[in-house]
Amino acid sequence: MNSSSKNENKNENEIVNDADNDYKQIQLLDILPNQILGLDIYLYLPTNNKYVKYINASDTMDFDQLQRLKFKKINELFIKRVDIEKYNRYISSNIRALLNTNANNEEAKQKSVKVAAELIISSIDMLSSDSDIIEWNNNCVELTKTVIDDIVQTDDISTAFDSISDYLSDRPTLANHSLVVSSLGVIIAMSLGNSDPRTLSEIAYGGLVHDIGLGELPSKVSEKYFNNEEMTLAEMALLKEHPRKGVILLQRNIKSKNITDNVLKIVFEHHENICGKGYPNGLSYNELSYLPKIISIADKLSFKMMQSRKEDISLKYIVLNLMRDQAGKELLDNKMIKVVLENLSYGRTK
Repeated sequence: MNSSSKNENKNENEIVNDADNDYKQIQLLDILPNQILGLDIYLYLPTNNKYVKYINASDTMDFDQLQRLKFKKINELFIKRVDIEKYNRYISSNIRALLNTNANNEEAKQKSVKVAAELIISSIDMLSSDSDIIEWNNNCVELTKTVIDDIVQTDDISTAFDSISDYLSDRPTLANHSLVVSSLGVIIAMSLGNSDPRTLSEIAYGGLVHDIGLGELPSKVSEKYFNNEEMTLAEMALLKEHPRKGVILLQRNIKSKNITDNVLKIVFEHHENICGKGYPNGLSYNELSYLPKIISIADKLSFKMMQSRKEDISLKYIVLNLMRDQAGKELLDNKMIKVVLENLSYGRTK
């Protein structure tokens, strides 16, 4: 954080000297403009190891304030740990508002879903009570229901895919990648003849949380992963633990009937390969479960989308690109990929 934030606030804001463990970091992206927060927001001044109150609980942050913080590259804010439950209620309320907005156009709706996904994924490590967990899970269910409904109501697979491509960001994040994988997973599942609501729900939910373990790793590792940058052996070893960490996180923190065995298998197996050389357990073809195979394909297609030029992003293009990459390899279930490609010729998801 640069020192200008200190100069901007030193005369009007309260300087607080409490210990670091009294505060919890949140992301600037979590704050939506022109809403009463219901809790105090702080900035951290590293030059003198102080926390300064930036916004009072009864105030709002307008769009210009948020833009100033972004311009100054201040992406982390802080709240008092005693206010975590209030913060979770604030986030949950924002997510519900975003998902229930009657957007006037498709672009606005896609933006609302995208922001809701960011809030859901970024808030998982803030859950501090049973009520927080219930709210978080309900928001996940509501988001995945929105994803499924949008696809089910579209007979043309290419049209459904065009909507998904709007979830991509210039700078890849865990949230938008997870949202794309969730959506692609539903399309692939339906292309393979799966129309059972429970199966589609498990695919959508599993896709949304499949990489949740990345949040347990150093941010440098996940940034390299999403930007396809070379990693050290130590970083790669950490990366290979994220499926296991994701399962532990969901089992430990999210005690919900929606975290089914199939969802946990998706999280654990989505980096396993047909040849048995994937991670974390090196499972062979006969040991792999059905739904994780679908999410594995969706995961690779998502990265293909991120690495493609905007004008080249069509589902047929990236599926053909993926098939070329798979030639002579035994990483993904090529039979599944071929069925998806065949259905593209008929423009159908079911």
